[in-house]
Amino acid sequence: MSVIRVRFEPSGFEVDAEPGEAIMDITDAHPAADVPYSCRAATCGTCRVEVLEGGDALSKAELDEIEVLDIFGDSPEDVRLCCQTKLVGGAVTQVTLKVCDD
Repeated sequence: MSVIRVRFEPSGFEVDAEPGEAIMDITDAHPAADVPYSCRAATCGTCRVEVLEGGDALSKAELDEIEVLDIFGDSPEDVRLCCQTKLVGGAVTQVTLKVCDD
């Protein structure tokens, strides 16, 4: 398996992760990523992040996540919920996520 470098903005925190890891687990293990959570179940949108780079290394959004993103006017190609997203790997070796500030 190839390692994926995950960077969180605006904190600038970076960590190497493996395909299959959930973004929520990564941020729980590394509070310096500075991603806020509330419900952790795709109902509140608190953990929304803009995908700046490496979206192909992320799992596809499922209906629950898409419905929450739609409430905020976001597209799952550009914005994801950390509580619902996993790394899937592939050719991408860098993922950059920016915490949404609204």
